Amino acid sequence: MKHFLPVSLILALAMVTSAGAVDMAALNNADCVKCHIDAVKDVEAHGGAHAYMGCQDCHFEHPPMGENVIPACALCHAPDESDHYTLDNCIACHYPHHPLDIDFSSQGDVTPACLSCHPAQGTEMEAHPSMHAEMGCNACHMGHGLGEGQYLNCLDCHSGHSAEMVVADCTKCHKPHSPVEVTYADSLESAMCASCHGEVAAELEASSKMHSELSCAYCHMGEHMQITVCADCHGATPHGETMHTKFPNCADCHIGPHALAE
Repeated sequence: MKHFLPVSLILALAMVTSAGAVDMAALNNADCVKCHIDAVKDVEAHGGAHAYMGCQDCHFEHPPMGENVIPACALCHAPDESDHYTLDNCIACHYPHHPLDIDFSSQGDVTPACLSCHPAQGTEMEAHPSMHAEMGCNACHMGHGLGEGQYLNCLDCHSGHSAEMVVADCTKCHKPHSPVEVTYADSLESAMCASCHGEVAAELEASSKMHSELSCAYCHMGEHMQITVCADCHGATPHGETMHTKFPNCADCHIGPHALAE
């Protein structure tokens, strides 16, 4: 069986210089497509900024006449521009034809690489120690980005505080990088609190006092365990200075804020 060389390759070979290198000006992207259609389609669909470059912007030569085929990432991504570009083994995470489609599932701990671009998340986890901070980034982030399937949801590992809870409820109070710091908006529904504090919720529901008409977040503003003191709403001496001098602790008479006594 006879084997024929592509016309484009014949033309390129005909322009071999005295130094023995192929004059790549004889080739263009259309020639690359003839043999590497899958690679070209891959770059067009998933290449990010690479999709706007020509094949020869990266591939300076073609074997067997040249060996300078695979470019060094640092030719464009200079180490002095970003700490991330100082890392070794770029190809472990970034395949040049789809550099932003990153699969961490088969990698070891990629935390150093992640923190070179996302230092704020690392600082947050250091400031708020938790079991999350003891895990590698790719224990939760299987891929790069915010798309579906790129990271685990809370309920993939944790049971909700109630059977009715969904992931959107978890993030009303818990931030993934500082999960033990429980903060929330003033608009947080009291039902979220009741899922853990059922006894308190039952006391409020049974009460006929005005406290029962307030949301939990109204008194426990912004942060878990935050407690509004009585004087913030009722003033320092609602019963007169003499009474409060004799009984400085409101709870001595009113029992507690969730089941107020007359």
